[in-house]
Amino acid sequence: MAFDLLSRTQSGVAGELESIMRGGMLPQSILLAGRHGSSRLTAALDLAFTLTGEESVRKYLRSGQVIYIPSREMMSTFRAALRLFRRQRNDSSRLFLIETVRRALLQYHSSVAALYDGKRIPVKGTASTEEGKGGSSYFANAEAVDSIILDLEDAAEFTDGFAERTVSELERRMVPEFFTIGKKTPGATIDEIRAIQDWLEEGTLEKVVIFENPEDYTEGARNSMLKMLEEPPEHSHLILLSEHPSRILPTILSRVRRFQIPELSGKKVSEFIGERFGIYGSYPSFDAFFFEEGTEEEDRKAMERCVDLYFSALTEGRMLPLAEENTLFADLERLSGYAYFRERVSEKIEDAVRNGMKAGKAVRVWNAFSSMLSASDIYNMSIRTALDLALREACHG
Repeated sequence: MAFDLLSRTQSGVAGELESIMRGGMLPQSILLAGRHGSSRLTAALDLAFTLTGEESVRKYLRSGQVIYIPSREMMSTFRAALRLFRRQRNDSSRLFLIETVRRALLQYHSSVAALYDGKRIPVKGTASTEEGKGGSSYFANAEAVDSIILDLEDAAEFTDGFAERTVSELERRMVPEFFTIGKKTPGATIDEIRAIQDWLEEGTLEKVVIFENPEDYTEGARNSMLKMLEEPPEHSHLILLSEHPSRILPTILSRVRRFQIPELSGKKVSEFIGERFGIYGSYPSFDAFFFEEGTEEEDRKAMERCVDLYFSALTEGRMLPLAEENTLFADLERLSGYAYFRERVSEKIEDAVRNGMKAGKAVRVWNAFSSMLSASDIYNMSIRTALDLALREACHG
C-alpha cells in the first residue's frame, strides 16, 4: 500500500499525502521540509513509487522512472547496513541493505550517464586489466553493484559464505566517491539538471525527480531548476527536500507546495529501530544508531575522544593547539561522523547543565556552539570553520 513505510514514523504526514493524492489535488512540484532524520526522504520515495505505479517494488527501490540526487552523508548508514546484514542475516537486515544501496544507485540514471563517460572510480583491488576494459568507470561499477543487489533480492537463504561475499564485494566497490559519482560536493549540477530535463520531456511514463537540499546548489544549478519548475513537462513530478527552506530562492518556493515534516523524538526513533531490527536501546536519532552500529569499537572510542577534547576546550574557553585540531578533524573526516559528533557535543552540554554547570557559563557555551552551527547550516559554512568559530566565541564570551 502507498505510504506504508512513512506511516511507521510519520502517520499524520502519510495520511495527509494519501488523502491529497486520492483527491487528485497533488501538484506536480512539491517541497518536503524537515530536519535530517525526520523521514522526509522516506516520504519522497513512498510518493515517487506511488506516482510511477511501482508500489510493488518500493521496498527494493528498483526503478528507471525515479531519480534521486542525494545531498547527505551516506557512508555511515551503508556501514551500519553491512554490519547488520553480516550479523543478523535475516530478511529485515537484507531489505535494509538493499534499500541503502539502491538509494545511492538512484542517482546513477541513464539520463546523466553520458556526463560521466571516461570518469573512473578508485575501486579497491581493481586490477589494471579491469580498468582497461572500463570496469572501473563510475557507471560500470554501479551496474556491478546493482547486480550484487539483484542476487541479494533473489537469495533464498543467507549462508555465511554468501553473506561474506556480498558484504566484501559491496565494500570493495562502494568507496566514498561512489556516493557522489565523484563530485567534489553533493547535489545536482547544472549539466545534470539539463540532462534530466531532456529525459523528462521524453515519452508518456510518469517520472519523478527528487532533489535534496537545493538551497546548497550553485547559482547556475538553481536557475536551471527554476526553469524546470516554471514549466514542468507533462507526466513529470518534482520533489524538493530541504532542511532550510528559508534559504531557497523565493522564485523556487513560489512554484512548489510545501509540506512540513515534524522532527522525530528519540523515543519514536528507538521504537522504530526496535521494531525493524530487534535492537532495543535509547537512540536520540537515526544518525546515532547508524554510527554506533556501523563502526568498530576502536572507532567509537576515537569519536568519544574527539567529543571529549572539543567539549573540554569549549567549556574551558580555549583554542585547541593546531596539532590536536588537525587530528580531531582528520578523525571526524575518516569516520564520516560530523552529524553524530554534533549530537554528542550537544548531549555533553545538556548533561553538564543538569549536573550543575553555572547558568552564566552554560548560556555562554550553548550560545557559542549552537549559534555557530546554525550559521554553518544557514550560510553553507564548512563544519570545521563553524566548530573553530564556536571555540573562538566561547573564548571571548
